[in-house]
Amino acid sequence: MRLINATVLMTVLGSCAIGEDGTPRPVTSNASTSGSTGSATRAPRPEELKVDGVDPCATLTSAQQFELKIDEALNQPLDVLNNDKPAPTCRYRSNGKTLFNYNLSLVSGEGVDYWEGSSNLEVKSESVSGFSAYRYKLSGTFQAYCSYAVDVADDQQLVVQFLPIGEGFSQDQMCQNSARGAELALATLQTLK
Repeated sequence: MRLINATVLMTVLGSCAIGEDGTPRPVTSNASTSGSTGSATRAPRPEELKVDGVDPCATLTSAQQFELKIDEALNQPLDVLNNDKPAPTCRYRSNGKTLFNYNLSLVSGEGVDYWEGSSNLEVKSESVSGFSAYRYKLSGTFQAYCSYAVDVADDQQLVVQFLPIGEGFSQDQMCQNSARGAELALATLQTLK
């Protein structure tokens, strides 16, 4: 009986993955992720929006920040892909009654195909303002965060994360907020050519 229990324990522990710092990230693979589609079936983008060299804190206008209830913007690189390559990121923060952040990252050198393949993330293929995108969150979590990775150019993506600080948002609300942040940022990026 102990041999069976030890075998079961080794099997269970062997199936757990240990990451470098516990941050979720996709595993490089050619397999398709549940709920997502591969780059071969991704719709063509309405236009190419190169993000290299763009100030991430210029991605939302004052009027857009007001709409999203943002109080402050901080230009602070973030390793959004967990690949030791921090991307230019603006952390937009609300300091009101309900606290939350929008992190808008402008990733160059890695396209949205990064999100394809097996991982510990729940990834779903979607569209934001006509651009192909992946919505993702950590599998098995509720009310933690919601992010969109938008295909803006070859090997470039806009990543918008909505992160509540504390409670007050359902998963659907977080994803709606993240999608709205992406829509507004895309509208601004189209004017920054």
